[in-house]
Amino acid sequence: MQTNFSPAHLASDPRLPASEKILRTCVHCGFCTATCPTYLLLGDELDSPRGRIYLIKDMLENGKPATAEVVKHVDRCLSCLSCMSTCPSGVHYMHLVDHARAHIEETYERSWHDRLLRRVLGAILPYPGRFRVAMLGAMLAKPLGPALGALPLVGARLKAMLALAPSKLPSRSPMEGPQSFAPATAPAGKRVAILSGCAQPVLDPAINEATIRLLTRHGVEVVLPKGEGCCGALVHHMGREHDAHA
Repeated sequence: MQTNFSPAHLASDPRLPASEKILRTCVHCGFCTATCPTYLLLGDELDSPRGRIYLIKDMLENGKPATAEVVKHVDRCLSCLSCMSTCPSGVHYMHLVDHARAHIEETYERSWHDRLLRRVLGAILPYPGRFRVAMLGAMLAKPLGPALGALPLVGARLKAMLALAPSKLPSRSPMEGPQSFAPATAPAGKRVAILSGCAQPVLDPAINEATIRLLTRHGVEVVLPKGEGCCGALVHHMGREHDAHA
């Protein structure tokens, strides 16, 4: 893809040179559309990786603030990165969409209810204790989904989130907690530390438990280190780079 960034523009933001390189790698072939779930569901070119790349290029190349149209289509990206698995040119779409989200966060004024909802999600999802309490509340509120869906502005989103909430939460894993230690059951003499995550151990602790069982059976000691927190992905995908790095 041809780009027209000026040297002065590229020097104005340390993220731009990398994004320009990614843009120039794209050849518009469209292989990515075959594996993009939002494009397959909606059939809109702008909800495909190729379409989003065009929107991001126009925004970054011209130094424009994000528009409502750009925000809508970038927000719909799941960051599943299936597109990268089929891209013959090796376009690093993940870094480009991350830059776009940060640019949106810096230049676009969302509605007050959108900002409030995103702030609440950012304050709950990365913290397992808070998330567990929120899921218990969601379980109790599930029958109210249709009524909440009728609320103005936020009703549809509340209804959708309640529909996603599980009807029953699994019990807390015995491996949850700082400096948990699982000794190896076979001689190998290796040790790893694993990141437990934030939302996953609340929704399905069996995933980490199975990982630990597999490792210990192959002679690998497993440590869950003290002081670990969220990896930052949840707020990173909201464009909140500072919070993600923290």
